[in-house]
Amino acid sequence: MTSTGSSQAPREVARESKVAGFGEGEVDTPVTSVLFRNIGTLLSGDLALPMLDATSLLIEDGFVRAIGTVGTADVEVDVRGATVAPGLWDSHIHPYFGEYTPRQEAFGTIGRMVRSGVTSAISAGAGHQPGMYLPSTKLPNVQALSRHAFQGRPERARDAAGTKALAIVMAKAWRTERPSGLKLHAETVFAEDGMTEGDFAELSDAGIRRLKFQRPISRAADAERYRQWAHDRGMLVLAHTGNRSLIRDIDDIAESLRVIHPDVASHVNGGPTPAPWPAIEWLVTNTPATLEVAFIGNLPVARRLLRLVLDRGELHRVTVGSDLPGGTGVVPGAILRTLQLLSHLLPELPVEQLVCLATGNTARRFGLPGGVIAPGEPADIVVWDPVDGSVTETFLECVAYGDRAYPGLVMIDGAIVEHGNPLLLDPKRPPLVTRRPLTAEARATASA
Repeated sequence: MTSTGSSQAPREVARESKVAGFGEGEVDTPVTSVLFRNIGTLLSGDLALPMLDATSLLIEDGFVRAIGTVGTADVEVDVRGATVAPGLWDSHIHPYFGEYTPRQEAFGTIGRMVRSGVTSAISAGAGHQPGMYLPSTKLPNVQALSRHAFQGRPERARDAAGTKALAIVMAKAWRTERPSGLKLHAETVFAEDGMTEGDFAELSDAGIRRLKFQRPISRAADAERYRQWAHDRGMLVLAHTGNRSLIRDIDDIAESLRVIHPDVASHVNGGPTPAPWPAIEWLVTNTPATLEVAFIGNLPVARRLLRLVLDRGELHRVTVGSDLPGGTGVVPGAILRTLQLLSHLLPELPVEQLVCLATGNTARRFGLPGGVIAPGEPADIVVWDPVDGSVTETFLECVAYGDRAYPGLVMIDGAIVEHGNPLLLDPKRPPLVTRRPLTAEARATASA
């Protein structure tokens, strides 16, 4: 039997997973174990060993329990020779609250990301909140503007108190708000003029884990202090890496990056325009910074960056982000599409390694669990296959060829949140999901 995915993740995803399609009147019971079998290709998400030699995978209580196991489980997923991989990570989104984004006036954006194989995302700051950008007649897509947008003092939303409050409430909201089950790590605050060491203490106590230099602050001395205060409290320092300075008393982007010395260089290939190459080269050769490649950026610069990183043997530093929602619109499949484009730009880089950039690399560079298929890791799993009609036969061939691969099943924390035909066309081998028949005792317990 097949099942259909739910649009909203259960409260306790691992323990209240529902597999529908078992007939009217069936009792919904907690699912604690899932066995994937007949796996054609198993991708690990780990650059050290990107492909695993196994055809089965056991999930228990929301975590990967064993690889290459045999036996029974509450639910069995017959992969039918398709590819199983860690869920994709988007290392750079600008979230709003829930399923709406004001910048593009778009609804349902998170659910579409999940249906495109993304199971986790990192906030690069809540930059698209109304009022958090100064409205501009020259940049009408900076946010969803109304005819009232220029009244009053919208810049008041960009002071230290405003950015701190927004970061805290955003982090709190996304800890429990999980549209389609997506894990959105929203604990990021923008640097603004006027922040104090006490602000950083309060942010840290509230669970904020990242400081992002996005809009230029006034003084280099403040940037240095902010970086130190963030590091004192275990925060990562992120920097917008585009062709503009991040400090008003420094004209040059390269010099402002030297002052900030980021732990994460966001969209190194531009968002949308990259910094001059010498500044990028400095980040690669003189810092250990995470180097993020973005969907909306400059692809020739991305190719040049990856070649430099490959020459240095440092592919583990690269992550992939969408920088959405941006001026390019909302592109739910941006992460997989970026991997496809990078595969065409650097055909010598195997697709199984590219997948690691958008899975295990991101989780590890941000110090978060998941991103890899290994015992004890969260069970965030996607079953991939070429779309019906593709001349390719496997996910790896499909990405390298340039055709669209589709997720036939998406699992987050051990719960099947999508299954079937979530986008447009069917994958060649949709997974078959069956539940083991309940014993009379188990059925009675569930009914009680």
